[in-house]
Amino acid sequence: MRHKDLAEAAAGNRIDSSGADAERTRRLGAKIRSLRKQQDLTLKVLARLSGLSHPFLSQVERGLARPSMNSLHQISEALGTNASWLLAGSEDTREATVVRAADTAVVPASELGDMDGVRRVVAPEASPFQVVEFSGAPEVFREYWVHDGFETIYVISGVVEVDLDGEIFRLEPSDSISYDTRQPHRLRAATPQTVKLLMIEASPGFTNELLR
Repeated sequence: MRHKDLAEAAAGNRIDSSGADAERTRRLGAKIRSLRKQQDLTLKVLARLSGLSHPFLSQVERGLARPSMNSLHQISEALGTNASWLLAGSEDTREATVVRAADTAVVPASELGDMDGVRRVVAPEASPFQVVEFSGAPEVFREYWVHDGFETIYVISGVVEVDLDGEIFRLEPSDSISYDTRQPHRLRAATPQTVKLLMIEASPGFTNELLR
């Protein structure tokens, strides 16, 4: 494989132009483009800030390429946000919104980080916070996550252990924990039963004004 091909494979993947996956990729690219323009950044400046190539970012914004999680984190840091917010979408709404289970996509949890199982985004896309339902969790602790924001984990079923910079908290059904995400954090399943939990995250600097 040529050097250029290796670089593109590491940054992300080209996608087919049809199907639900393609639509999610197009919406992700549109959100990245909208946020970049809000900050008066050119593609070349975003490329310099993120360490990714100008042509690759152009493909991402046009929905022609899906960034890897590493690339998405680089993009989100350059734009002053996080990968979870970018993946959640940004449709406008000024009315109450009902999100039906049948209308939400169940996708690999790994799209939002180093998680097992599947996840569904269960809050309206215009919310200034994320609400993600996870079914499944790693059996062992993996790498710590550190990013701007504030997070709450609520356990629906199963038992999880949350590691906050070396301090372990055991959570059972109906327990919750909230913390500043600038401290290292990670979690694991502590029971053979399938873990189901809600993760609610708010990122500073993003309001309904920015999410219009």
